[in-house]
Amino acid sequence: MNRIPLGEKVAFGLANMGNIPVMSLIGSFLLIFYTDIAGINPAAVATLFIISRVLDGVNDPVMGFIIDHLPKTKMGRFRPYLIIGVILCAINYLLLWFGPIMFPGIKLVIVYVTYLLIGLTFDLMDIPLNSMIPVMTDDEKERGSLSTIKGASYMVGALTVGIIAPMILAATGGSLSGYILLVGGAVAVVLTFSIIGALGLKERVQPISEEKYKLSDVIPILTERPVLFTFMASLFMGVGGAVGSSSGIYFATYVLDNKLEVMSMISMCSMVGMFIGMFVAGRLTGRLGKKNVFAGGIILAGMFSLIRLFSVTNIPLIYFCTLFAGMGTGGAMTLAYGIQADNVDYIEFKRGTRAEGALASLNSFVIKAGQGFGGAIPGYILAATGYVAKQQQTSTAITGIIFIAIVIPAIINVLGGIIFTTGYSLDKNKLSEVMASLRARREEKLKAPENVSLEEVI
Repeated sequence: MNRIPLGEKVAFGLANMGNIPVMSLIGSFLLIFYTDIAGINPAAVATLFIISRVLDGVNDPVMGFIIDHLPKTKMGRFRPYLIIGVILCAINYLLLWFGPIMFPGIKLVIVYVTYLLIGLTFDLMDIPLNSMIPVMTDDEKERGSLSTIKGASYMVGALTVGIIAPMILAATGGSLSGYILLVGGAVAVVLTFSIIGALGLKERVQPISEEKYKLSDVIPILTERPVLFTFMASLFMGVGGAVGSSSGIYFATYVLDNKLEVMSMISMCSMVGMFIGMFVAGRLTGRLGKKNVFAGGIILAGMFSLIRLFSVTNIPLIYFCTLFAGMGTGGAMTLAYGIQADNVDYIEFKRGTRAEGALASLNSFVIKAGQGFGGAIPGYILAATGYVAKQQQTSTAITGIIFIAIVIPAIINVLGGIIFTTGYSLDKNKLSEVMASLRARREEKLKAPENVSLEEVI
C-alpha cells in the first residue's frame, strides 16, 4: 500500500491551489474586462470563446498524448513538465489580460492569439497536475484522501479568489488599476504555489508495461464507457458553473444595482456549502457509491439554483440557495478526481497501458470548455438582448442577465447529473475486480525472470 506522508499531502494541496486563479479569473471577470475596459464587442469575444473550444477538442487529447510520451526524468513522468508549464502559462496569462491595453491598434488580434495560446499553455500545467493522483498511490483510501485534498484546495482557492477579487475591483471602481493588482497578484500565487507544490510530490505507481499507447488509440481510450460518461457529466457541470460565474458580475452590477460586495458573500456561502458537501459526500459514498453521490450532487446544485426564480433580487434567498447548491457542487467535485483515477486503472485493466495524460486532458478540456462556452453563451445572449456596457439596461437586457445567471446553469447541471446516472458503468464491485487484477499483474511482474538478479541466479 502506497501511504502518502503529511508533508506531501500539503504540497499536493499547494500545487492544486496554485492552479485555481488562472481559470477562476477568466471565468468570472475576463468577459466584462474585455467589454468594459478593453472596449471589445461581446459577440466578438463570444465567437473567440467558441473557436478556441473547438480547437481544444483536438488540442487537448493530443497534448495528453504528448505528455504521456514525454521522456521520464529523475523527477518523474509529470512533475518537471508541470513546472515548465506553469512558467509558460504565467507569461501568456499576463498578455491575455493586458495585451489589448498595451497594443490597442491590434487588440482583437492580441486577444485571439493569447486566448488560443492559453489553451495550450494551461494544458502544460494542468494535465501533469491532474495525472498525479494515479501515480502517487494505488490505495483506494489514499486516493480518496488525495481527492478530498484536491477538492478542498480548489474550494479554498476559489473562495479566496471569489472574496478578494470583487473587493479589489469594488475598491478601485472596477478600473484598470484594479485588474492590474488582481491579475499580477494571481500570477505570483500561481508561480509560487505550483512550483513549491510540484517539488514536494513523489511518483510511486509505475506502469505494468512500458509499452506506450499509439495516437490512434486516443479516441478508443476516451470513448470507453466510464471515461466517456464521466467526461460528459463533468462537461455539463463545468459549462453550467462557468455560465453562472461569468454572468455573476453582470447580475450584481445591473440587476442588484452595483452591489458587487454581494459577490463576495455569495462566494462565502458557496464555499461553506461545498465544505459541508465534501464532508457529507465522504460519508454517503460508502453506502451509496461514488456514482450515485456524484450524480446527486450535480442535480442538487441545479435544483437549488432554480429556486432563486421565486424572487431574483431577494438577497437572503440568493445566499440560501447558493449554500445548498454549493453542497451539491462540493460533493460532486470531491468525488470527480477519485473517479478519474478509477478510470485510469480501468483503461490499464482493459487495454494494458496507462493513459494518465490522455484522461487528464479531458479534465483540462472540461475546465477550458466550461470557461469558453460559459463565457460564449452569456456573450451571445447579452448581445442579442441589447446589453450596453456601463449604461442603464433595458428590461429585455435585464431578463437576459437573469436567464444566464440562474436558468441556464440550473438546466445544464441537472442534465449532467442525469447523463452520468444513466451511462456510468464502473460500480463498486467492478472497481474491486479491476484493482485486484492490477495488483496481481504487478506482483507477477516483480516475480518475472527479468526481475531476478544475477546473484539470485547463481
